[in-house]
Amino acid sequence: MNARLALLSALALVSACAAPEPRDPLAFREGSVSSSDGVAIHYREGGAGEHALVFVHGWLGDAHVWDTAMRHFAPSYRVVALDLAGHGSSGKGRREWTVPHFADDVVAVVEELGLEHVTLVGHSMSGAITVAAADELGPRVELLVPVDTLNDVEWDLPPEVWEQFFGGLRADFPGAVSTFFRTILAAPTSPPTVIDAIVAGAQAADPAMAVAILERSRDYDLQAGLRALRAPIHAINSDLNPTRLDVNRKYAPAFEVELLPGVGHWPHLEAPEAFDRALERVLALETALQ
Repeated sequence: MNARLALLSALALVSACAAPEPRDPLAFREGSVSSSDGVAIHYREGGAGEHALVFVHGWLGDAHVWDTAMRHFAPSYRVVALDLAGHGSSGKGRREWTVPHFADDVVAVVEELGLEHVTLVGHSMSGAITVAAADELGPRVELLVPVDTLNDVEWDLPPEVWEQFFGGLRADFPGAVSTFFRTILAAPTSPPTVIDAIVAGAQAADPAMAVAILERSRDYDLQAGLRALRAPIHAINSDLNPTRLDVNRKYAPAFEVELLPGVGHWPHLEAPEAFDRALERVLALETALQ
């Protein structure tokens, strides 16, 4: 009998040692994966659950702009944020700063982590990037959440206006970025300290790379990307500029929007609690519709 009890105790001890301890959803892990052109893409991931929220920053941002949202959603969702090539801790040796190459950064991280049920949350220029990534990833992507972007997918400016804009960035990058962010993208009610930090971070970027990213983003056929998309889209946009559902639904019939009043171009930084609540509502609504 004693021998039998000893054996059972030993087996129980082995079983207990073999069972992994539950992972703390707020214990974020850092990782890196090579994109399609060999550039190293840095990411942070954590959370719990089968449904993954993959957060993609905008022009001259980085993964840390999503820190508040990552902590908020980690108890219920797998959460991932990446630094696109040329940003944050990712490699900067890219030759072609195109939307498809940035989309490959997102695809590389999703595939590296083996994510199967994915919501892509993309701010600003990453609205188009997440559309391109979703077209590559297919049924893995169940929802796109553009953040203050894709307001009007037919919007454009005359070539001479674009050239004037890019010329200003080339001539005085710090000054042009400050003017652009403060007078065009920020709202009158945007918190000054938040905008100051955003501007300072953008001004520290390499001007040649930064301008090339914006110039090459115009090469991407967003309308074709939306037509190929199978996942629904539910944007979270500032009310600073109108979101043209009548236009957007010509290319993506399942396009919805939630408007956040009183914020500018960075709702996740200007009003993080309101942004988190809005994303909660979007996720709940789309889950109910599935």
